[in-house]
Amino acid sequence: MLLTARSRNYLFVLGHMRSYSSVLCHILGSHPQIDGYCETHLKYRTRLDLWRLRSRVAQLTGEPLRGAYVLDKVLHNYPLASSILRSHNTQAIVLLRRPLPTVQSIVNMGLHYSAIDWYTDLDAVTRYYEERLATLIRLADQLRGRVMFIEAETLLSRTAEVLQKLAGRLQLSEPLRTDYQRFPHTGERGCGDPTEAISTGRVNHAGHQQRTPVMLPATLCARLEVAYENCAELLRDRCEVALAAA
Repeated sequence: MLLTARSRNYLFVLGHMRSYSSVLCHILGSHPQIDGYCETHLKYRTRLDLWRLRSRVAQLTGEPLRGAYVLDKVLHNYPLASSILRSHNTQAIVLLRRPLPTVQSIVNMGLHYSAIDWYTDLDAVTRYYEERLATLIRLADQLRGRVMFIEAETLLSRTAEVLQKLAGRLQLSEPLRTDYQRFPHTGERGCGDPTEAISTGRVNHAGHQQRTPVMLPATLCARLEVAYENCAELLRDRCEVALAAA
């Protein structure tokens, strides 16, 4: 069936850096009904920006759009208009990873893969995590009934179960696979996970190993845990929950 712009749905993976969002988006983008696999860094101020998304995804995949969903991953507090979030043809997935490994992973990314200064600043990374989680709560409020919450750790520990729930949520005609394809910009900086792990084509059940030990002060850990617990509780109330973390 030929899909028109009006008949397409939009799928936003809403998370934060180092939340296994690249793995999830590669799995989703490998499905024949979903176009897109990485961040486009677009700002969505009006529904006209969805036309830019379609063009950008075609450019990033190197192929014409083929599926029922066009995907974008949003990990930063870019504009995301209420008119888009509240539309019947918008679906979303919210990913949330526990704070300590998240912060450690962001710092390691800054030390080994990126020249962005604030990635290695513990106070700045803490603020990013807190502010992003507060935004995820607000976004979930506008998406009620069209959003699934995935605790990021379950994507590794219970992959098949999470993907089964997600395929059902999106009403896909065939299952989501636990392996995935490489895309033209897989592993490139600015297009998602820059580490070697994303290029394996499969879920790494051991998670990302930290190359450099990162110790956090107790006061910072406490702040982060409060932000996480508050966000997780509110997301469980506002979203369909894929699986509860063990």
